[in-house]
Amino acid sequence: PQELANTAWSFATTGHAAPALLDAIAVAAVPRLRDFKPQELANTVWAYATAGHAAPALLDAIVVAAVPRLREFTPQNLANTVWAYATASHAAPALLDAIAVAAVLRLREFNAQDLAITAWAFATASHAAPALLHAIAAAAVPRLHEFTPQGLANMAWTFAAADHLAPALFDSHVFVQLCAERSFAPVDLRQLHQWQLWQEERGATWPPLPPELAQRCRDAFSSEDGVASKLQRDVVASLLALELAPQEEVRTPQGYSLDAVVMHGGREVAIEVDGPSHFCGRTPTGATALKRRQLRAAGWALLPVPYWEWDALGSDKAVKEEYLRATLQQVSSVNAA
Repeated sequence: PQELANTAWSFATTGHAAPALLDAIAVAAVPRLRDFKPQELANTVWAYATAGHAAPALLDAIVVAAVPRLREFTPQNLANTVWAYATASHAAPALLDAIAVAAVLRLREFNAQDLAITAWAFATASHAAPALLHAIAAAAVPRLHEFTPQGLANMAWTFAAADHLAPALFDSHVFVQLCAERSFAPVDLRQLHQWQLWQEERGATWPPLPPELAQRCRDAFSSEDGVASKLQRDVVASLLALELAPQEEVRTPQGYSLDAVVMHGGREVAIEVDGPSHFCGRTPTGATALKRRQLRAAGWALLPVPYWEWDALGSDKAVKEEYLRATLQQVSSVNAA
């Protein structure tokens, strides 16, 4: 077991693609997971998530093997495990529920990175864990100086995505002061911008980011260019067939990029074409759910088009056009009401 886990971990760590080997390790590991130590279970699932290599049977089997043994996991093992399932977009509600309970009892043992990773993973997986987030916020407050810039951004984004108020974290000037002192990567700035949007969404009065940093966050968020997928192009083609004159990659005042915007029922409707990366199972990821929520809060009428609904329509153009016609009518009716 140790050799299987270490081999998968090594290839993932070096970024060396080895799909045949990882497939073989997954097959070999499943019947032997009872012999894996907690570190080996955590390293294995981390490796597959890091390599971006799908192994659903292995991940399902690790859930069964890990849940009864979570007391044996170190804080880092717990954090890495929940991070892996969130990163792989592999639904594992039983495991996340169990980790939420196990983590709350042991947060004093978590370092700052473990706290940030755990919080981010639950929000990314869109898995509700209010007691855990409340406890993480309380544990983080006296240790905020230990958080890296990425950790601070992850914490801000986590609570925004979960829409979980954390006055202990954000109502004082400590958090924004630390942000003003740190140097953030573009991805961190984008997360902080969504935290700012959450403040506007909530009408919250906690201290905002300094204006210069807030502008850098907005600029970083708005600089991401959307790239139309094949799925999106197909949806847009159907909108064109309906003579709706879709505008593609529309930038909102908040900085979000919309896949398409059409006029329907006398108002603009934003259409978001969501492929597999937008879901954990059939549940929208934290990033997708946050975008939808903040767009609606800004007054947008929104029509999400999940990939599985579109794929189920097949190749019949008339069926696809009718799907869009009906769903647009539903959106217009809801917003009119």
